[in-house]
Amino acid sequence: MSEFEQDQNGVTGGEGDAPSPPAGDLEHYTGQWVAVRDGVVVASATDEAALRADPAVRDGDDMYPIGEPPSGFYFLEGTV
Repeated sequence: MSEFEQDQNGVTGGEGDAPSPPAGDLEHYTGQWVAVRDGVVVASATDEAALRADPAVRDGDDMYPIGEPPSGFYFLEGTV
């Protein structure tokens, strides 16, 4: 199993949408921020503030940008 899986409960889409990417494929989230819990993407948003405001995101979730990160400084929290 890959390091990351996509939370199938969080995937929404309608008829005509592109198929979901395979588990572990984070390319789908390029240019977005993601929240990861237990190796599963639980939420995504266009910026960090919107991601933190998402009710699916919990304290302790890992959050980071996918792809080329925007310039600036980041404070990354997490447990070791």
